[in-house]
Amino acid sequence: MIGTKQQVDTYLEKDKEWDIYEIKRKNKKSVRTLSQVKYYWGVIVKIISEHHWYTPIETNEMLKVTFSVETFTDLDTKEFVFVIDTIIELWKTKYNVIIPKPNDIEWDNSLYNSLWF
Repeated sequence: MIGTKQQVDTYLEKDKEWDIYEIKRKNKKSVRTLSQVKYYWGVIVKIISEHHWYTPIETNEMLKVTFSVETFTDLDTKEFVFVIDTIIELWKTKYNVIIPKPNDIEWDNSLYNSLWF
């Protein structure tokens, strides 16, 4: 069973004389922020797409292959910062493409907003 402490307590109070339980405690992940997602799509994906002549979706797929992940959605904020920093450094050294850091620029949400119909 997966649930909150209260849900688990209620479940365990039921008369289950012969059941064996294993309890693992997991902390909630701090999922990536909307600002990170907007920066990823509105700056990183946009710049890489323009440089390589890929669509934004193709660029995202290529980056997932680069990091050997099926999706970036499951990453927490720290993991996503690592991905972003690695992309910035990789494109700078390998392709001489400068991707500005989030605090270095003003950017609009047009690409991000255009992906949501």
